[in-house]
Amino acid sequence: MVKTVEWNTWEAILQLQRRIEALERENQSLQKQIKQKQRPTNIKKLVYHVHALHIQEMSGTMNIGITAPIDEDEVEIE
Repeated sequence: MVKTVEWNTWEAILQLQRRIEALERENQSLQKQIKQKQRPTNIKKLVYHVHALHIQEMSGTMNIGITAPIDEDEVEIE
């Protein structure tokens, strides 16, 4: 009976190893697909109309600009 338990354990380990390898291949494939579909963000002109704001009371911080969570390498400002 001990041999059966050892064999089943070994077989389970091999199945898990094959599953991990398959998932790693799938992960790499999906990462490649994501990288191929990414396009750089092109910003041709930024116009701020701060003078058009009607502010009655001001407190806190006002951020003006690009605040999107993107990498600097992906943005081309002309």
